[in-house]
Amino acid sequence: MRTVFHHTDTLSPLSGFHPIVRRLAALLRRGVQRVRQLRLPFARWSVYTLLMLVIAASIGLSVVMERASSGIRNSIGPLLEQTQSGEAVPQTLHADGEAAVKNAMGITRLVHLFDLLALLSSGFLLYHVRARYRVEQQLAHQAGHDPLTGLAHRRSFETRLRGLPARPHAVVLGTIDRFTRIVGGLGHSFGDHMIVGLLGRMRQAAECSGGEVYRLDGANFAILYQWPRESAEFEAAVSALRDEVGVPYSWQGHEIFTSLSLGAVSYPLHGREPEALLRNADAALQLARRAGGDTLVHYSEEINAQAAQRIATEAALRHAVERGELELHYQPQQALGDDALVGFEALLRWRRDGALVPPDQFIPLAEESGLIVPIGAWVLEEACRQLRDWQAQGLAVPVAVNISPRQFAAPGFLAHLETLLASSSIDPALLELEITEGVVMEDAQAAIALLKRLRALGLRLAIDDFGTGYSSLAYLSRFPIDKLKIDQSFVRNMASVGEQSAIVQATIGLGHSLGLSVIAEGVETDEQRSLLRGWQCDQIQGYYYSRPLPAVAATEFSQGCLQRHAA
Repeated sequence: MRTVFHHTDTLSPLSGFHPIVRRLAALLRRGVQRVRQLRLPFARWSVYTLLMLVIAASIGLSVVMERASSGIRNSIGPLLEQTQSGEAVPQTLHADGEAAVKNAMGITRLVHLFDLLALLSSGFLLYHVRARYRVEQQLAHQAGHDPLTGLAHRRSFETRLRGLPARPHAVVLGTIDRFTRIVGGLGHSFGDHMIVGLLGRMRQAAECSGGEVYRLDGANFAILYQWPRESAEFEAAVSALRDEVGVPYSWQGHEIFTSLSLGAVSYPLHGREPEALLRNADAALQLARRAGGDTLVHYSEEINAQAAQRIATEAALRHAVERGELELHYQPQQALGDDALVGFEALLRWRRDGALVPPDQFIPLAEESGLIVPIGAWVLEEACRQLRDWQAQGLAVPVAVNISPRQFAAPGFLAHLETLLASSSIDPALLELEITEGVVMEDAQAAIALLKRLRALGLRLAIDDFGTGYSSLAYLSRFPIDKLKIDQSFVRNMASVGEQSAIVQATIGLGHSLGLSVIAEGVETDEQRSLLRGWQCDQIQGYYYSRPLPAVAATEFSQGCLQRHAA
């Protein structure tokens, strides 16, 4: 027995436990360091650490229990062998030894099973915590990025601007020119592919110059350059960007040539807050768009002043009709065959604070803002009222009214005209509608159908500013029109510029071959009038014959012409 118990003491079940603890502690330390390197939030770091502790404790407990069980078996094994060899050992001691071995093995199996369940549970929890972390990362990315292009969006851009260091940066806002027209012609799916492709190329070009690209909305984007706006590096970066966009975009057989409108500001010179920077950059961008696109406009204080003036002008223009500030002036039109008065063109004027506002200061603004639709309706109503008054005085003089593209496409345009003709009881042949080529080219089939219905009402139709738009002869032959109007830009220099002279003569010949009358506007000299008469132009309009006249003066002018013609 002394030998047995001496053997048991030397092979204690806990012998070798401390090296195992040291190894587990080292593994745990490395695991905690790895978790910390992930830079997770404190709560997630705590969960990861707790689960790793559970895993480490489970493995350690299994190892310790296996060692203890092995120690018990090794301690009691010699005693049981002595019993089997016939040595005198009490039977009860033999039974207790076997029971101890079985109990130790049973407890060890239970501990192993418990540890296995703990490992599986911890692994399951680690997987789901990691999966949840990835989902949260995706959501965080989506919260700060555009879902279509993967670029950071407006809020991210504003956050980036708030964190800029106090050294010069250039902020550029831009838009893809004519993108709405491209989507209208080829569909939104093509537009999405185009946005992804172009912005991807722009991102590569910008990053090569140290720029960061953000998508704001639609075809609008922003670029942040870590260069001063006045530097050569910035100019080179913008030039590279425009060259990249100048390469045509191709997809599924379509090849689209694009350009950019850009507005640039300097940080912190033009604002330290995102709101100020974006407002000023957008003012420069809008100026680039109004200039026709494919250009870069640098912001200046004058641009803001102009923008403020435009806002004030638009606000005043919205009340011009109700305040009675709008009026029509009438410019006479002369036949070159017998020098007789053949009609007037109604020209819109705005009398604000007692002074006339130049048309080029408010008509483009009305077009851009959509105010041209209600203003255009007022012009038609006033022209019909004046025609009714002239009819009552025995003056049957036609009046031409310009129809804007937005007014032509507006719902209810035809119905409004039908109502005006019925309520005014004027002769429809005395009302001529002047429509630009661009109006009918937006949707040729619908435009042709509408023109035919207008013609069926008895109205006269003319193509205004002919030669400055699309000038599609294939469609022109299908339009139910009566007259072509040569734009004054061709008439102005036709005496000195051979190309302009050729265009005017060709337009006159084309109009006559189609059975149309031709009128030239902007005639200011006797030389211009003589040339047009020699080329068989039918009518002229311009300062040479008369300036635009208020209604009362136009009435007197008309009466005087009738008296001279009668004499």
